[in-house]
Amino acid sequence: MMAAVGEAPGRLDVLGGVADYSGSLVLETPLRATTRVTITPIAEPRLVVTSGDARTVSVPLPEFGSLVTAEGDPAAGRAWLDEHDVEGWARYPLGCLMLFARHFSWSPSAGLAITIDSGVPVSMGVSSSAALEVATLRALEHLSGRRFTDTALARLAQRAENHVVGAPCGLMDQLAAAHGVPGALLPILCRPDVLHDPVRLPAGMVVAGWPSGVAHTVSGSPYGTARTAAFMAKTMLASHLGRPLDFLAELPPSVVHGIDAAILPSSISGTAFVERHGGVDDPLSRIDPSTLYPVRAAAIFATEENFRAGIAMRLLRGGLASADAATTIGELMAQSHLGYTAIGLGAAETDAMVAAVRARGPAHGFHGARISGGGCGGTVVVLLDAAALPSLEQLAADLTGTSIIL
Repeated sequence: MMAAVGEAPGRLDVLGGVADYSGSLVLETPLRATTRVTITPIAEPRLVVTSGDARTVSVPLPEFGSLVTAEGDPAAGRAWLDEHDVEGWARYPLGCLMLFARHFSWSPSAGLAITIDSGVPVSMGVSSSAALEVATLRALEHLSGRRFTDTALARLAQRAENHVVGAPCGLMDQLAAAHGVPGALLPILCRPDVLHDPVRLPAGMVVAGWPSGVAHTVSGSPYGTARTAAFMAKTMLASHLGRPLDFLAELPPSVVHGIDAAILPSSISGTAFVERHGGVDDPLSRIDPSTLYPVRAAAIFATEENFRAGIAMRLLRGGLASADAATTIGELMAQSHLGYTAIGLGAAETDAMVAAVRARGPAHGFHGARISGGGCGGTVVVLLDAAALPSLEQLAADLTGTSIIL
């Protein structure tokens, strides 16, 4: 059988970010950089995974039907990966393979060699993991002859990251990798996977990523704390309002700002929250008794970010002249950046980068910047004139010693 190839890009998060798991509208654009996964049948009954200079992972070909239950629980698959000491990076493609086999009631007739060739920067907040997952699933589609429909591929990719790898990401990254359109922003209403028509940037403007050099991971403590705080806030607000909330971002910002601090405090400990409210309805959130959760800031960020993304989308569809739209969107990006800090996902390095962009301003072709993705470092996304790209490249070299990504 011939080798099967799948490819997918990383993404730049212009607005939305960690509000995706709260049901916000987000605005994403794909990178030019992609990840390519090649899957080749081999005679030996093994799964062999290689990626660049990483150590080759080679494990026996499993009985796929035993790794994931009919209900989709991959606990046995995780145990199998643990038993064979599979490194974290290899769990992304192997997790996708496990879930794909169960989803389509399919399994390979022989061993497989899985080769990963990625140009997407790792741990920089541009969704290298989603690019790998989507590329793997596309290669498996070609290998097996099975095909996903609508957003099912992205949803399965997210399940692999959430339930096999153990990273509590929202669905934004996988949808952007699978459905993003080059040269445009893809509006996604994360409730959970409503795709709007792509919208073009104003003529002569581009979005670029400026890596901070500070590694980022969605499996880290600050991201998990911010996520749990958002679901705590959702539970508290639903109780106060006397009605269920499917998504926190359903609420307008004015409602959250109008809630008394006695009802929605600036923070609450895990112990106090469990005593008063029991728990949250998010299976990926883990409540630590001693952690203080920024519940009010989490609620404000989710509702305001949804509002900001909606304004930006309408502006880009023609509500204002290009220059006015860029200035307004730049301000929305600045507000979003401050929101990340409020929920504990800021970083001094990215603050300095955003300040450097703002100091240059529209007169020099720099319209806006914000920390993006999961925060705590990673990449700053910049809205600028295409003619200003050389200036941004020089700024990145001088300030962080990194190169911009498009």
